Amino acid sequence: MNLRALSGLFVVALSGAMAGLTQAAAPAPPEGLVSVRSWNLDELYLRPNADLVTYRRVVIDPVQVTFRSDWNRDFVDPHASLRRLTQDDVRRIAEETGSGLQGALTEVFRARGYEIVAAPGPGVLRLSPSLKDVYVNAVEDLYTGGTTKSFTKDAGEATLLLDVRDGATGALLGRVVDRRTANETKGTQRGDLIRSPRVQSNFWFEDLFRKWSVACVKEFEATRKT
Repeated sequence: MNLRALSGLFVVALSGAMAGLTQAAAPAPPEGLVSVRSWNLDELYLRPNADLVTYRRVVIDPVQVTFRSDWNRDFVDPHASLRRLTQDDVRRIAEETGSGLQGALTEVFRARGYEIVAAPGPGVLRLSPSLKDVYVNAVEDLYTGGTTKSFTKDAGEATLLLDVRDGATGALLGRVVDRRTANETKGTQRGDLIRSPRVQSNFWFEDLFRKWSVACVKEFEATRKT
């Protein structure tokens, strides 16, 4: 493999992992919600006296996905081994990412005994998930056309925003805000970098989505009134 091309990929992957240290501030909680301490999530807001565990049916809205502003930006590649993603690539990644989170939420809530329904209504908890500031690190079969291996310290990152509403009235009962990195390595040496083929990257994000889903279920079940 061309050493210069590999070096270029190291730079792109590492810059993706290190860039954007300053994230957009999370929106303030709507009136009527209060901040609740959570061991599982960065930020959790609930309506006082909300008893989310009384809901045993859930409807999950389609996931809204927005990428970080500096993702897929133009970059200089003198060896022509990397390319900027096309709009079709970006759209496909957004669809796959949104579908992955929705599938994880469905799987985890169903496993905890919730019935997944198709429409909101009485006794239904409505979940409206969004993924903000999504950054997918160098996925080699997209950036390079599969001709060059790419390596990175993590698969990428995203911020989960999840609004929780009563399915009959639309009243906002809670909000989750949590930022995480997918499959981040702990080492600091060049040898600690991981290869990032597209299939593997999808797996790492799906693992992140399952962890988010489990954390949300735990917090909802913890609202049971005693």
